[in-house]
Amino acid sequence: MAAPLKPLERTALIAAFGATDNVLKRTRGGFCPPRYPAQVFSRRLVNWLYERAMIDYDDPRFPTKATLTKLGRETADSLVAAAVAKAGVA
Repeated sequence: MAAPLKPLERTALIAAFGATDNVLKRTRGGFCPPRYPAQVFSRRLVNWLYERAMIDYDDPRFPTKATLTKLGRETADSLVAAAVAKAGVA
């Protein structure tokens, strides 16, 4: 059984889920969603998601994009649904 997601991993998944094409783009500071360049995630954090098979790199040796996999999209969707249910919005 896999360990539970760390808070920053959850944040990165939700950020990628809300991004165009579910992609985090690489910048000089790390990976960020194209619409929110101030929200930067380190390469180490994105590697954790890669090791969990929740994202996939366009080039594993020198990635410029990290795209959510099916597992990553399902996990992010469940995180968003849980947050919405907890807030009592839907």
